Amino acid sequence: MKYFLNVIVLIAVLFCSQLSATEVHVSSISELQTAISAASAGDVLVLANGTYLNSTLYIGTNNITVRAATPGGVFLNGTNGIIIAGSAVTFSGFQFTSGSITGIVITVSGNNDTLTQLNFNGYSAQKYINLLGQYDVLSYSAFENKPTTAPIGNLIHVSPDATIPRYAKIRYCSFKNMPGAGGDNGNECIRISNGATSSYVCRTVVEFCYFENTGAGDSEVISVKCAQNVLRYNTMNNNMHGNFCFRFGDNNIAYSNFFLSSGGIRIKVANNIYCYNNYFQNCGDGSITAPVKYVYDSGVGVPHLGNVNIIHNTIVDGTSVEFDSHATGNTWANNIFKKSSGTIFTGGASGISWAGNIYQGALGLTIPSSMTNADPKLVVNADGYYGLSSGSPAIDAASAGYPAILHIAGIDDDPALAYDISGQSRPAAVTLKDVGCDEFNAAGPVTNRPLKIADVGPSYLGGPATGVPERPANSLQAGPSGFALHEAYPNPINPTTTIRYQIPAAAHVRLEIVDCVGRVAEIVADEMQQAGSHEIVWNAARYPSGVYFCRLQAGQGTATRKLAVIK
Repeated sequence: MKYFLNVIVLIAVLFCSQLSATEVHVSSISELQTAISAASAGDVLVLANGTYLNSTLYIGTNNITVRAATPGGVFLNGTNGIIIAGSAVTFSGFQFTSGSITGIVITVSGNNDTLTQLNFNGYSAQKYINLLGQYDVLSYSAFENKPTTAPIGNLIHVSPDATIPRYAKIRYCSFKNMPGAGGDNGNECIRISNGATSSYVCRTVVEFCYFENTGAGDSEVISVKCAQNVLRYNTMNNNMHGNFCFRFGDNNIAYSNFFLSSGGIRIKVANNIYCYNNYFQNCGDGSITAPVKYVYDSGVGVPHLGNVNIIHNTIVDGTSVEFDSHATGNTWANNIFKKSSGTIFTGGASGISWAGNIYQGALGLTIPSSMTNADPKLVVNADGYYGLSSGSPAIDAASAGYPAILHIAGIDDDPALAYDISGQSRPAAVTLKDVGCDEFNAAGPVTNRPLKIADVGPSYLGGPATGVPERPANSLQAGPSGFALHEAYPNPINPTTTIRYQIPAAAHVRLEIVDCVGRVAEIVADEMQQAGSHEIVWNAARYPSGVYFCRLQAGQGTATRKLAVIK
């Protein structure tokens, strides 16, 4: 299968931005609200360190920053209600550690907003954050110990729209220690939509998040209940009663996640699910979770468990994979199964096709072909999980007998399996790829490994130091093999600048001007281009002075540059 790299270049124009910015320091919530109402685009509003009770804020101004004087130095306790309606707002550095409300703490209805360096610990609310806008980002935040007496509700909720995809990102966050009754208790860490809006296209990405001991809050650690979402590069650790659940929504993806002594992936009332490059070790509680678990609901009244594709995963020990006889048109291809006791599978597998799998242990089912009984020769690698050794029969042994993997528009996913779980390059030819989630001795840097708590969450709680480079989603983000977005010149701009970039393969290039509410104002280029260096002149004469963002998205990676227009 030949892989073509699709490239989209976006320039996000924030019309209301101003080049001059003011830093305003305040020492009360009322002063902060006054400053927000009077702010101009680019202003930074700083709340003095301390504890503030019963805070209500409405942030309706575009392109401002509202932050604590020092990260984690401001505690917003008591009864809080914060609405972020402006676009390009950054809200940073606040803690919520004591208080009780019946509703939602933070509601985000603006676009391109960033919530970061937040900490919720022991705070009682139905929901902590509700994302309603487009291109909003929640990052480097921690969520822990929602009280059992709190109203039932998920911690983070993404609410989709019937016609406009959200493109939200939840990344580098930690979720730990959720008490409760477990099962379908209703306190999911993340819920994307709900059953009533399961047909809506959302395109949310949850990546580089860490989950530990959350299953007592709800067994669905991430509950996906709408279409076209991606769960990737996350780590579940010591989370045996929690799983990632695709429930009601179709056309969803999970890839390059680590499930360690945890639940795995549950597929319930869903179709067209693609799970690849995932690693499962000692997963499943034998009850509500398993490495992979099918759940059929006879009361739904619509077909489901159709076209489920489990490809290039590695499953070591744990409980049995649980099938259901209602599955239709499923494919399990190029997976490794290693089981020291018990059976690898249970349930009915009549609706499943098999290709290129390797197993060691007792199958538990009669599978006619495409299951090679051989020691996969796994060894613990430098990152602490089982990878391939030099003598493994999995090397260069993949089968091409699986359907094309779903690509979600506007998301830098990996439908060609160009990378393994660690971010290393896989061969372009399908039959030269290694079976399982890991390529042996692959070329390229390791950009993904099991997360630890120190890799995520706020810097003031031991998370990554602010300002350090983020771990890229894969090696393309770091610019290998000729992919790069260079600094525009001149910058500041009056009235034109040249945007220079490189692409490693022939690709379709689209250059758009987008306003601050996500509307396309101008299409500068929309064409196929050859591999190599390119430059495009952008004329900003039609646009007001302000701060702009140029973002290059290229299949497996993204790069962003800041621009400024002066007149």
